[in-house]
Amino acid sequence: MKVLWTEPAASALRRLSRRLQQAILDRIEVISEFPEMDPARQHQPYAGFRYFVMETYCLSYVVADDTVIILALFPVRRAT
Repeated sequence: MKVLWTEPAASALRRLSRRLQQAILDRIEVISEFPEMDPARQHQPYAGFRYFVMETYCLSYVVADDTVIILALFPVRRAT
């Protein structure tokens, strides 16, 4: 599958440490083989968007035909 990034998501990725960038890119490589492996949001306005959390960042994506589209990468706080 092809992987396309929105400009805001690509820009957010560039601001991360190299280690975290690589971890996210490795995960996306797996997603390109298994695009439905992550959960999909159930509630509007983001219903159908798939996502995963890596450390303190959430990445949202959708799958359209043979393409994974990376929509957003943003910081999140996790409950401890």
